[in-house]
Amino acid sequence: MPTPAQALVRFALALCLALAATVRGADHDRWYTVEIDGLKAGWMHASQTTADGRIVTTTRMEVAIRRGTTPVSIAITTRFVETEAGEPVEMSVDQRLGSEPVSVRYRFGNEGVAVETTQGGRATRGTLPAPEGEWLPPAAASRYLAQRLSAGADPIVLRTIDPQGGPTVIEVRREGFEPTTVEVLGRSLDALRCRASSSDMPIGSATVEVIDRRGVPLRTELDLGGMKMAMFATDEASARSRIEAPELLLRSFVRPTGRIQAPRRVREADYVLSVPEGPLPDLPTGGAQRVERLDASRTRVLVRADDPGTESPDLDITPYLASSAMADSDDPLIAELTMDSLRGVEDGKPARAEVLRRFVGRHVNAKSLGVGFASASEVARTREGDCTEHAVLLAAMLRADGIPSRVVSGLVYAERFEGERDVFVYHMWTQALVDTGAGRAWIDLDATLGPVPFDAAHIALAESALSDGEAVRALAATAPLIGRLRVEVESTGGRP
Repeated sequence: MPTPAQALVRFALALCLALAATVRGADHDRWYTVEIDGLKAGWMHASQTTADGRIVTTTRMEVAIRRGTTPVSIAITTRFVETEAGEPVEMSVDQRLGSEPVSVRYRFGNEGVAVETTQGGRATRGTLPAPEGEWLPPAAASRYLAQRLSAGADPIVLRTIDPQGGPTVIEVRREGFEPTTVEVLGRSLDALRCRASSSDMPIGSATVEVIDRRGVPLRTELDLGGMKMAMFATDEASARSRIEAPELLLRSFVRPTGRIQAPRRVREADYVLSVPEGPLPDLPTGGAQRVERLDASRTRVLVRADDPGTESPDLDITPYLASSAMADSDDPLIAELTMDSLRGVEDGKPARAEVLRRFVGRHVNAKSLGVGFASASEVARTREGDCTEHAVLLAAMLRADGIPSRVVSGLVYAERFEGERDVFVYHMWTQALVDTGAGRAWIDLDATLGPVPFDAAHIALAESALSDGEAVRALAATAPLIGRLRVEVESTGGRP
């Protein structure tokens, strides 16, 4: 039985992305409580200091949640250094999504951005292009926000960078400012309420901010459709008090209209996906999946497990071969495992990809729900995790063999899981770009399925190359669908 995807982790990561970027301002030391559906899930600490002509902005968020009875904890720390004139110097992000921390450092220079990634005691280095266009580092962005608020501007739009996304410029828009009051530490404060959006946030998510007249966040609410999140200002003792760790796995299941009998044998399936209100995001076409948009809120999904189609010959495969913090294919152990598992296997890429898929399924022998989102090298060493860890390790091993790869976030049908029957659960698997004889094609490979490479009881919702700065957002992309997505099983067939 395939393990469920890290749906709950997507919620927490989406929260980190949405809220961490809002905590800016003058030199400060602030604490916030994080809630999910009214239950305390964690805290955030934000600080800013100025010394020797440089401003250092730091945020740390810790979130605890449960998958059934299994606890999962996530910690993300970001740090940005800029000059008092608003010139970027360096930034970093430290993430503990599995048991092994991953640290990424970025240093801005005239020739681009130098990147150093450290995990498992091993450091790798590279260079990324400089961010395009004009943008403001965090402290400079907060000064600009305060100035525009003082001038009565509405909307207020600025371009900035959050370390979690790497050196990629995002656009933040605030609008609809209205006077309000908010309770903070027992005091009623005058404030402004506004709608906030960011170009890096998932489609379908909505953020409401309550800020003071300088733009300091007092309360932030994130509506992901099926989940309500909030962060509000408090003191350190309250922020770090007992966490309730809300359970999110069971509520993420999608109960479809229609059943699938013997799902691991289904080779063809047609589905209609919809949301009750608002637009349904565009779904990926590639591998076994084709999509037909019916209207703004509905899409037909056709899955043909034995027909991967063909990929454009103009596709830039560089991101799908590159080693990254999550798919660290240049790790010595991954290289060793790849070479050993393929010993004696002929060079035909589809056959080698299948050998690697089966190897990963055996190698990850501790099928655990307690891992957040571990890197490939961590999984190679610990041999622990669920579908996400299987998918990431397989992607890295494919790249180590010279096969372009990516991961897919989506749904898989389970006849029985965690006491539930006939549900779709959030899931992750891998795609490999190989020559099928008719051209290059993405073939779907699910390392959790044992002898079956893939079946048509999978629905892809998002794809990711697991590039640095992009992997976390790829997970968060499907968060607005959780709790809102509806699936109708139109037909199934093609069983062997």
